Amino acid sequence: MKSKRELREEILNKREGLSSDDVESFSKVICGKIAETAYYADAADICVYMPIRNEVRLAGLVNAARKDGKTLWLPRTEDGVMRFYRWDDGTEMTRGSFGIWEPEPRYPLPEDRDVLVIMPGAVFSRDRDRIGYGGGYYDRFLKNRENSHTIAVCYDIQIVGEIPAERHDIRPDMVMSEKRTIGCGAG
Repeated sequence: MKSKRELREEILNKREGLSSDDVESFSKVICGKIAETAYYADAADICVYMPIRNEVRLAGLVNAARKDGKTLWLPRTEDGVMRFYRWDDGTEMTRGSFGIWEPEPRYPLPEDRDVLVIMPGAVFSRDRDRIGYGGGYYDRFLKNRENSHTIAVCYDIQIVGEIPAERHDIRPDMVMSEKRTIGCGAG
């Protein structure tokens, strides 16, 4: 089996090779699928991310969530810790860690709030194991949020048979690509 580093590099190179048309069309399909889940229907609060390097674009989901009256939260990395802050039309944004747009830290996500977390990643397995980008930000954020739900989004080229997983790695409830949904009885 390849190492996490080898798999991450290989799959991210494939993702970088996707055309902008593929990224847009696949992202639209994925956002539509998320909006049809019970997790989405039940969520009052949704944590999203600002996509970089050909990650799944969440504009369709963000627009639907705003129309449906859901509260959106974006991550901000401070001192190596990822925290989420409320994101609406009036939120001031700055370039933060890794050149990613981040919200000003005015309205933090309460520690006890159950949320739906939409998370990116580099590689996923059919068993819902996940290789992120190596920082462990989502694993640490989700560690004490047992009642929150997670949907990891990716393109089908990012799903492989199996990947090396460690005990601290948190499996998302669902892994969703433009072609399939894995987990929670999704098939």
